[in-house]
Amino acid sequence: MKRIITSTAIAGLALAAATATAGPAQANDKVLRIYNAAGTKVLAKAWYDDLTDNLCVRSYVAGQMAVVKIGPSGGGTFDQAQDAGFGKSTNCTGNMSVAEDRLFWMNLSYPGRPSKDTTFYT
Repeated sequence: MKRIITSTAIAGLALAAATATAGPAQANDKVLRIYNAAGTKVLAKAWYDDLTDNLCVRSYVAGQMAVVKIGPSGGGTFDQAQDAGFGKSTNCTGNMSVAEDRLFWMNLSYPGRPSKDTTFYT
């Protein structure tokens, strides 16, 4: 009986370790922001909505182009969106049909400010 309990405990620990290292299988939204030099005002914002597979960007300064790009971690650009800050709308890609639980990178650029980068699981 002791041998069966020990074997079951070892199998349980192995399953817990495997589950802890697996990538996420849930919605994983991501947001990037670029601030002014003082760090007090958002100049541009980009986000990925995992539920709808939309990539969106918004420039908060008229005439300043914000560009967001997204792609798989293995390389290449999957899609992008840009906004020049005119009007009140946000520019989005629409549904991109991104494969679930893949590692992607996202980059937000804005004139005169360092770009922001992140990686996340879709």
